[in-house]
Amino acid sequence: MFRSKSAGVKLLLTFFLAINVASADSLIDVKSYRALTSDHRAYRVGEPIVILVIESTRAESTANTGVQNNLSISGSYGDDNGNHNAGVALAGKNDGSGQTSRKGLATTQLSARVTEIIGDGLFRIEGEHNLIVNGEHQRIALSGIVRAEDIHKDNSVMSNRIAAAHVKIVGSGDVSDSQRQSIIYKVFKWLRLI
Repeated sequence: MFRSKSAGVKLLLTFFLAINVASADSLIDVKSYRALTSDHRAYRVGEPIVILVIESTRAESTANTGVQNNLSISGSYGDDNGNHNAGVALAGKNDGSGQTSRKGLATTQLSARVTEIIGDGLFRIEGEHNLIVNGEHQRIALSGIVRAEDIHKDNSVMSNRIAAAHVKIVGSGDVSDSQRQSIIYKVFKWLRLI
């Protein structure tokens, strides 16, 4: 009887020891676990996210001014020799008009990554894309803050849903060099000669 009690105690101790070992070394990492049925949205630092950049801006301003002034003085007198007339007339007219117009369009896709989890479902993202076409270098950089609910199930987000967004598109090469103004042109323009 004593022997069966000690065997039962050993069996119970082995059972509790096995439970402690199994809970210490779980097969699933709870911090990085993602269910097989979950979507592929980024929600941790370092994970990539696709940004759909569709930016279109248009600004237009028109101004017209018109001023017209007239001043007229006339007089006449007469004597026995004949009539004499005198008159002075001044007129002024000034018309001015101006118009400014600016349009911008940027459409692209780039991949960014989550750099910081701010809290309350807000992520700070940063991304950069470099492209070389026929010797022309183009760099697109983007940063901002994204809400978790604005990230689509395919792990993409529209650029107009990014708060504090900074989108920078810079190009360099033969085409952009030919569009730069020379120093002589800049000096004459500064002197308002052209």
